[in-house]
Amino acid sequence: MVNASRDRAVRAIDWTGEHVVTRVHTVRRRMDMAMLRGQARLESPRVDRYFPWFLAALAWLVFSFLALTRLHDLGLPQDLGHYLQALHLLENGMAPQISDFGMNLFAVQAAFIFVPIIWLTRLFPPAETMLVLQAFALALAVVPLWRITRQPGNLRIGAAGALVAAYFFHPSVQNLNLAGFHPEAFALPALLAAYLQGQKERWWVVSLLAFLVVVARSDLGLAVMALGLVFVGEERRNPGWFLASFGLLWFLIMGFFIQPLMGLGEYPHLVEFAAYGDGVFGVIGGILVHPLVVLGDLFERSSFEKVMLLVAPVLFLPLVRMRYVAPVLPLLAFFLLADVSSGGRGNPEQDVAILPFVFIAATYALMRIGQPGVRRVLVDRRVLAVLALTATMFFVREAASSPYEEPWNWGERDAADLARFEAINEIDDYDRVLAHPAIFNLVAERETIRSLPLRDTSGGPYLPSEDMVAGIDVVVFDGQATRWPVPDRKVFGEALRVLGFDETFTDEGIRVFVRHSES
Repeated sequence: MVNASRDRAVRAIDWTGEHVVTRVHTVRRRMDMAMLRGQARLESPRVDRYFPWFLAALAWLVFSFLALTRLHDLGLPQDLGHYLQALHLLENGMAPQISDFGMNLFAVQAAFIFVPIIWLTRLFPPAETMLVLQAFALALAVVPLWRITRQPGNLRIGAAGALVAAYFFHPSVQNLNLAGFHPEAFALPALLAAYLQGQKERWWVVSLLAFLVVVARSDLGLAVMALGLVFVGEERRNPGWFLASFGLLWFLIMGFFIQPLMGLGEYPHLVEFAAYGDGVFGVIGGILVHPLVVLGDLFERSSFEKVMLLVAPVLFLPLVRMRYVAPVLPLLAFFLLADVSSGGRGNPEQDVAILPFVFIAATYALMRIGQPGVRRVLVDRRVLAVLALTATMFFVREAASSPYEEPWNWGERDAADLARFEAINEIDDYDRVLAHPAIFNLVAERETIRSLPLRDTSGGPYLPSEDMVAGIDVVVFDGQATRWPVPDRKVFGEALRVLGFDETFTDEGIRVFVRHSES
């Protein structure tokens, strides 16, 4: 009797387990069928025509919102202030001589694309206009990226969506959106669109887009050269070599002839390569004579982390199709060797030249590892899920808009921000100002505005010097930004008094010092 009851119990358990497994399998099958039907509806020319524009508009709203809220709470770096000063000078008929650079704005990067932006800022608030335009450029790149994945890449909509998501969440894209204003952002969609138009053999359009790239930043001529070499590798030799020659010549002519004429008489970024020698030929000779030193700089920790941040968010897929990345590696090495202060943001403006090639290579990598279907290449959903997850993880870890940065709290002004706004009331429009970064953008629209360092080269407090305050009428010290101990702040103020400045405002660590009037 006991054995019969036990057998019935075992059969009941077996039946229940089999029933559960059958139900789970049925549910999964129904979900798969529903997903396939949904994808089939999306796999249409109409969706390809309009859906990427919808995604770009959504990205534009997000990017604009993040940048404008950061502007409102004074969280943007002083890169924005340099262009605000240039706008002010140009509107008043003066050369855009940027005080921090000590040279003409166009001598720095030959970013002539900035000129038409000036016309728009006469109609709309300048800071907001520049940030919204930059957000538009970053978002617009979604359209050519989507069409590259769908046309030459021949991927299904799931793979296209995964790559677009990886682009949106890429830390370099997010960080560039919040790094002030950089005209080279306009080159990002232009490079992707140029590659797409090249696949369609529309070489006049490619030429116009290439011109747009180089007027966004002169050294992006090397990115145009890389794009030309990509076309050469795709057996489009004549237009490819033409494009490569144009990009290289633009970089050489601008960097070593035009920019020096507008600036200090030499390549404006030689100081960033001073570790290798003096002058152009000295730097080139130093690089050739000391290859081990160069290799050591290329493979130091910061360079490794930079490269990792470019390719890891897309699951290292570009390494599968290195032929699309290799042509831009010399430009990447050029950026890695330059001793440029990152300001804690990793110089995302330099990534503009690399990102298009990263995503083009990632597209063809998915195409290679996928399986040919009836019309499109099928990529395993698990690969796409890991790609989206990896992009999200790097976004959370590295992006300036990461949830750890609490972007939902941006846009709010604390007591220190209110004190900063009160402090600028002490400054006249014609005063020559030396200010810390948080206040820099508020007072940038003037003839002379220089940045006051937060700390010295060792990372600690410092004393003002005669050279630092030469030609300056007002010094705005931001104790909240420096986070110096109170005694060091007092010593800084006393040193300014010795140099001829009186304190006219103090609140929440924000202090304004005005030079004695001469009588």
